[in-house]
Amino acid sequence: IEQLRITELTGRGGAFFPTWKKWSTCRSYPEQPKFIICNADEGEPGTFKDRVLLQYQSGSVIEGMVIAAFAVGASYGMIYLRGEYRWLAAHLEKEIALFHEAGLLGKNISGISGFNFDLRVEIGAGAYVCGEETALLESMEGKRGEPRTKWFYPVQKGYLQFPTVVNNVETLAAAARLIQLGTFEYLRRGIP
Repeated sequence: IEQLRITELTGRGGAFFPTWKKWSTCRSYPEQPKFIICNADEGEPGTFKDRVLLQYQSGSVIEGMVIAAFAVGASYGMIYLRGEYRWLAAHLEKEIALFHEAGLLGKNISGISGFNFDLRVEIGAGAYVCGEETALLESMEGKRGEPRTKWFYPVQKGYLQFPTVVNNVETLAAAARLIQLGTFEYLRRGIP
């Protein structure tokens, strides 16, 4: 979280909210379980950056989800995949299986006692509005995909009313590279 703060990494989904603040706030809530959700419901006309990352760098996205899970104490994760991208689901499932085989998903990840995190792919119904994080949460809970009244932010009461981090595909991939390269090398290479 401190490395994210130093680099000032912001969300790549459009709101540009500081990623470290979101993760830090989620971490501060004691309720369990906690969730990490990758918002892959890219619906703006002409956009495809998330699709390209999922198709060619899906390991980076999953790695970013694992890092987020470790940082906030989450146990479960979901990639909410845009309905029109359902053809990517099998590819993502294969990548998830590779992470399991490498000991990077499941129980006691990388030998860290008590660090248990698993994830799955959830396919959306193709509704543009589900790109908004609270509408996405409603859809994931089997409800109509409409934005929630924000009495609480998802980091407080998100998926199933538990603390939840919702980040964009690109944000999670960037977080993985930031940790891999280190804070100062990451900053040297360009804009956070």
